[in-house]
Amino acid sequence: MIVVFVCSGLFAKAQFIDSLQNIITRKGTFTFSFTSRNSFITNYSAYISGFSIGVTFGKKLNIGGGYNFLSSDLTKKISIGSDVITEQLSFSYFSYYVQYIMSLSRHWKLYIMPICVGIGGSSYNYFYKFSYHVVNSYTVMPYEPQVELDYNFNKWLGLYTQVGYRFMLVNNPTIIENFNSPIYSFGVILSPFELFAAIFPRTKLAHMIEDN
Repeated sequence: MIVVFVCSGLFAKAQFIDSLQNIITRKGTFTFSFTSRNSFITNYSAYISGFSIGVTFGKKLNIGGGYNFLSSDLTKKISIGSDVITEQLSFSYFSYYVQYIMSLSRHWKLYIMPICVGIGGSSYNYFYKFSYHVVNSYTVMPYEPQVELDYNFNKWLGLYTQVGYRFMLVNNPTIIENFNSPIYSFGVILSPFELFAAIFPRTKLAHMIEDN
């Protein structure tokens, strides 16, 4: 019985590897998107913005990377001598991801991102006496697995909901704030290229878009 179980597990693993190799050998198409998601740093709302560039294989696997940065204004007051100034928190990183795409039905798609590892830095920044200062700077490594569910009305318009969690594999020991946090986002999906193909279906660009 144990032998059957082990053999079936090895067979399933071999099938997965074969399927993955088959997907990667297909023609890839480039993807670009602006990214945004809500999270928390300690008890403060922290909005993370950025962009990502990737390659999609067979409409089932997306591999790529991007740049992310804290766009919320998180500050604290400090004293330098008799002066009180404002320090601003900085948090930015490059990320590298692998995303699996599952078509659940004609309208529903599920995106599973088990691998999303970043490397960057966090620090506090401030202006004082006409000069810019960076303090408590340290290299950080966030890990952000996440899942996204899309509902597509058509090829160019839809809705999405994304949830995940940010684990700090390497944190900044000089900053007391807690960067571990749930991450979430929701909104409207608008694909400008698909919209162009729908409005101008007879153009050469539209045919190229439809072929991909």
